[in-house]
Amino acid sequence: MSVAVKEKVAEYLETATGKPVDLDPLPDDTPLNTLGLDSLLTISVLVTLLEDCGVDLGEHADSLVTPSTLGDLYAIAGRFMGDDDETPGDSNMSREQRSQLDYYQEKLAYETDAADLKAALEEGQDLVVVDGRSSEAYDREHIPGAISIPHRSISQDSLAGLSKTPLYVAYCDGIGCNASTKTAIKLATAGFRVKELLGGLDWWKRDGYATEGTAAQCEAHAQVDCGCAG
Repeated sequence: MSVAVKEKVAEYLETATGKPVDLDPLPDDTPLNTLGLDSLLTISVLVTLLEDCGVDLGEHADSLVTPSTLGDLYAIAGRFMGDDDETPGDSNMSREQRSQLDYYQEKLAYETDAADLKAALEEGQDLVVVDGRSSEAYDREHIPGAISIPHRSISQDSLAGLSKTPLYVAYCDGIGCNASTKTAIKLATAGFRVKELLGGLDWWKRDGYATEGTAAQCEAHAQVDCGCAG
């Protein structure tokens, strides 16, 4: 992430919290609430950033998700600031290359993987895991602590009892199923902050994490090292 983007984000955070913020030692997955930002302050920072960048909020409203981590905020800032030193040689980037970079930054803002989700749960981050599959599939096997909200049943009434403060992480069976995408769309449309779990339940299990249900697996069973930490 470019120095200019980090400095600008630091300015917004300092204005919102009323105290100096040193972002250099903080990893991108640092939750914003640990920096003193509640949901209202986070939205205020986002709106200010977008307004300063001249972004048409009406035009981009459907594609923006309220950030929950520094990485999310960096991705949004980098997308709209058009900073020249974001990556080596960035000043010579074509429009197509810039569009591609924006796309990858948005993926990190709107998606997470099993390892990052497991770490977030262990850290006690304010998030809710949502199983968008059928109730029968959920009963058979699901991520521990996940709540069952079949995507076909999602409505304003079925979501009425849920808080909009946490980050919601939607998942389904895996790459061959789009129930998580449909769940994420409906949650985002209803005003919830949401990310989609890459690989779904399948890759959660491949990473060796335990599941609950009648067909639950024990932790560290059939673990597959994808090499992401290398």
